[in-house]
Amino acid sequence: MSVDGYSGAMPKILVIGTGGTISCAKSENGLEPALSVSELLRGVEIPMEIHTEQPFNLDSTNMTSRHWETLARLVRVRYDEFDGFVILHGTDTMAYAAASLSCLIQNPRKPIVFTGSMKPMTVEYSDAPINLRDAVRFAADERAFGVRLVFDGAIIDGRCAHKYETENIDSFDSVNNDDYGFFNTDGEICFFEEYSGETRFYEHMSDDVFLVKLIPGQKLCVPSNVRALILESYGMGGIPDYLMEDVAKLAESGVYVIVATQCAYGGTNLGEYAVGHVDFPIIEVGKYTVEYAVARARWALAKSHNYQKFTDLFRGASNI
Repeated sequence: MSVDGYSGAMPKILVIGTGGTISCAKSENGLEPALSVSELLRGVEIPMEIHTEQPFNLDSTNMTSRHWETLARLVRVRYDEFDGFVILHGTDTMAYAAASLSCLIQNPRKPIVFTGSMKPMTVEYSDAPINLRDAVRFAADERAFGVRLVFDGAIIDGRCAHKYETENIDSFDSVNNDDYGFFNTDGEICFFEEYSGETRFYEHMSDDVFLVKLIPGQKLCVPSNVRALILESYGMGGIPDYLMEDVAKLAESGVYVIVATQCAYGGTNLGEYAVGHVDFPIIEVGKYTVEYAVARARWALAKSHNYQKFTDLFRGASNI
């Protein structure tokens, strides 16, 4: 029997539950994760071999890099057993999660798919059943690969996902990059890329990364343990004159200074304006999302012990 784009034996998929809105039920304090991944799958008809894991059941607001390292290890340990993986995750930090897994499992030949929902599975007109079904169908397609986010019919590269909407079901966008694919009106999966390269697994990320969103006139207050500072600046990037001395001192002390932009699209270009020209080492994110810049910096810090190595690792991602 074949399913969609998969020929031969029925695909074998591991669905990993982590909590999030998709699993929520009402409590006296509001919505909170309650349903297990097995319970979520009961109401969704999926004609393939499904196995489940439930490493935790959390609101994604409580997720950290330690949880994403756990997910990466779980996928690595069971990688040879399954044709694809689906991770059910809360939407609030799903873009950070997909970015982190994109660093910890780079260029996977098998699909590792994040999905969730804006409404709990048990609510009328929930988007949960179709998102879950789409994610599993995509994970089972032999043409699929990479860390992806499947949501409301879109298939997004995990390095480019950004949540831009808090209520509507089409809450994610692919920033500075076309969607990897999509489900058309007939429910067929359309792909734009073919796999090449090799899969690489990594274990750890560092938490010594600090993100500061600049507001006009503010001063910097950076914790002492910070090794990489991401400044979410304005427009194409740049350092305000009144912060230049403070940022220079941080760079001279060994902190890796990274400049991002508060604009969702377009990326940084520090050479465009005079405020982007500095006399100390600085790294610009280019077209990375802030979510991916954070994940990339955390991953690069865990693997490097000097500025040049960190820079090479941070900017080493391709096709963004």
